[in-house]
Amino acid sequence: MNLIDRYVAEVGRSLLLIKGRKDIENELRSTLEDMLEERAQKAGKPADEAMQMEMLKEYGAPHKVAETYNPNPYLIGPRVFPFFMFILKIVIAAVTLGLTIATGIQIMNLSPMTAMELLSTIGKGLLNIISASIAAFGNLALIFALIERYAPASEFKMDEEKEWDPASLKKEPEPDDVKIWEPILAIVFTFIALSIFNFNPQLIGIYYLDGNEWHVLPVLSEAFFRWLPLMNIGWVAEIVLNGMLLRAGKWTTSTRLFSIGTKLFQIFILAMLISGPSILAFTAESLTKGGITDPEAVNILMLLAKQGMKFILGLAIFGTVIEVIKSAYKMVTQK
Repeated sequence: MNLIDRYVAEVGRSLLLIKGRKDIENELRSTLEDMLEERAQKAGKPADEAMQMEMLKEYGAPHKVAETYNPNPYLIGPRVFPFFMFILKIVIAAVTLGLTIATGIQIMNLSPMTAMELLSTIGKGLLNIISASIAAFGNLALIFALIERYAPASEFKMDEEKEWDPASLKKEPEPDDVKIWEPILAIVFTFIALSIFNFNPQLIGIYYLDGNEWHVLPVLSEAFFRWLPLMNIGWVAEIVLNGMLLRAGKWTTSTRLFSIGTKLFQIFILAMLISGPSILAFTAESLTKGGITDPEAVNILMLLAKQGMKFILGLAIFGTVIEVIKSAYKMVTQK
């Protein structure tokens, strides 16, 4: 491998995540070879290693050359950073509030406590808040790193960068325009759902105190988790759809078709959840362990829970059907 090939390979290593890296390498190699040939003609002698080294030194260090081909060297750049901080504050505040309330309830239920037990409980609560906040930060950083690379820059101009025109007060909003915060929030909460159901399903339960020990009563049965792989596909499709909306900045025929397909897939899953075995894990034994000892009350609660869940899933299907109809209507009437 000659010096030009090594130089091009070194530049390419700094462009691993850049689309079209191979084309950039080929273009750079061609440029350098043409420059070397031109130098050799001017010097009136064949190109040698010394001539290559002189040319490459003048051309610049590989990482500096790579920077000219990478218009977006940031993980989260200045154009989306304000939105990142805004949503991060909301998520961190929600996590902190929820876990603080949970810790407070635990302290009240365990009272009276010794000073060491109180400090231990508070310490565990703080560690849970820190751990959950770090996980939230990591998930949001991943989401916004993708937004940084695929969302149009024009959607992230700050208000002070725009020249305000009073005539904008008379302008009617475009029906197909997408408010930038809507797909961002949709992506964030879809990631949260993926994280909880796939990696932290133990969080989905009813917690109760037995003596001085906390127990959890699972809410979702094995029948629910059998459908989880298909639900994951639906959630990933939602993330892709909202990524497309971020990139386009408005609804198009292709995004509406994609949305309709995603919603129909979700309706299918919801219908299967209703028609199949109960997705609730409540049993007479588990409710009894949870403190409900009256057999009649247990049966009533189980019936209400299962019928209530079917009613909720039915409402979800109805709402999704309405969204499909609205999307189809807007697609047909779209200019």
